[in-house]
Amino acid sequence: MNQVEQRVEAEKARWRTAERFAEVLDEEIKAPHRPLLVRVITWFNLCRLSQELEKELVLAEQPAPADLQLHRALLSLAIGSGEFLVLSCAEAGELKPLHLTSDSLAAKIESLRITFEQWHTELKPERQRAALQEVFGVTS
Repeated sequence: MNQVEQRVEAEKARWRTAERFAEVLDEEIKAPHRPLLVRVITWFNLCRLSQELEKELVLAEQPAPADLQLHRALLSLAIGSGEFLVLSCAEAGELKPLHLTSDSLAAKIESLRITFEQWHTELKPERQRAALQEVFGVTS
């Protein structure tokens, strides 16, 4: 095996590890026997994993389709797990030790959705105009 093939295989192994780690984190997030605070911290670690992959994608000259697919899957997993956590927050003060509220979690979920939209959907002209108007007050 030449050096290029070795590098490709090493990268594939690294992303397989990231994928497996994400699965383990998701299982912990959804484990009802775990304290809510532990599940929330674990969820933020899952979000961080998708952000780390995103950094790699930004730095890549041409991101590999498999890397983009993994990023899409990680974001989807983080969004779904986050929604699960919001549903688990029965009392307003449960997240207080972390200086968070369920609204904080909802804001992070929305941020993940925006990231997903930016990376993995085509921006339709109507949506582009609306975004420009919303952010910059630009009309076209």
